[in-house]
Amino acid sequence: MMDIIIFPPTIDWTFMKQRPQQLMTKFAQKGYCVFYCNKTQKEQDMEFLSPNLYLVHHHQQWITEILPLFRQTGKSRVGVWCSWPMLADTLDVYQADWVIYDCVDDFAIALQYEKAMIDKADAITCTADRIKDRLVKMYPYKTITLIPNAYDDSMGLHLKSSKGTKENNIIGYIGAWAPWVDDALIRKLAYALPTIQIVLIGIEFDKKFRLHDIPNITYLGHLPHDQLALHLSTFSVCLIPFKVNSITLATNPVKMYEYLATGKPVVSTNLPECRKYEEVISIASSHLDFIAKVKNYLETPGDETLRRHIALSNTWEHRCNSILSLIDNISN
Repeated sequence: MMDIIIFPPTIDWTFMKQRPQQLMTKFAQKGYCVFYCNKTQKEQDMEFLSPNLYLVHHHQQWITEILPLFRQTGKSRVGVWCSWPMLADTLDVYQADWVIYDCVDDFAIALQYEKAMIDKADAITCTADRIKDRLVKMYPYKTITLIPNAYDDSMGLHLKSSKGTKENNIIGYIGAWAPWVDDALIRKLAYALPTIQIVLIGIEFDKKFRLHDIPNITYLGHLPHDQLALHLSTFSVCLIPFKVNSITLATNPVKMYEYLATGKPVVSTNLPECRKYEEVISIASSHLDFIAKVKNYLETPGDETLRRHIALSNTWEHRCNSILSLIDNISN
């Protein structure tokens, strides 16, 4: 029998972030039997997504009827991968052989639950240096491993031309339209570049989109992941227009790796995780500097080779291999 990895219920699979979806897929490809316990209920008990990867729709029924079947053989080890600390008190139902807490954000609302989750976990992974530094200081007795986000090479972004549209008139951002997005910066950018179209793609998350009055801004909202490559191919410059605050200082943007895979120029505000790749990402110190750097890239996009190389050196395959080594260490 295969070993099992369970992802407890967080949000609906449709709106699942890239990181857990990619890790589930990779774990399944590596031979684990992976179950994501969905928030949404359907008539069918369980849905087959791909070899070894299942979407559980009736969580309680699955725990009482299906999971015990795996345990009866005595051969399957059960692990839990959890990124929501508020679920700590619910994890005992899985009777897991190991629990890994994946700390992906520094949201203040989650901190009140963190101690319980840390105590429950056999190991902790995290996405950014700032998160790791804080956790190491607070919980020096725990195994804490930095596992940044990565590029999904199945998107094929690294295989396409890095050229934007012929008119060279589209720049864009892909990611949640959230409180940490600097809409004032985007507004200034639109006014400074009136002949350039700014395309914004991403679900509204705790923030309403309110830039409809600007004619050269197009907001497409949430789009399926498999449509993103097409839109990225039209961009001449890719944007990471985040405010610098406690959340973004601890953010390792997935979009950073996807942007780099296209070979296209990237401009970011002054984020620590983006500064790690300053040789290929232009880091802006102010709104005016951000606009100037975008203008410069529209004229001179630069060499795509190193950008693609960095993306291909940071794929989800790399991350999965690091995690499997960690699982081996805590399972033995």
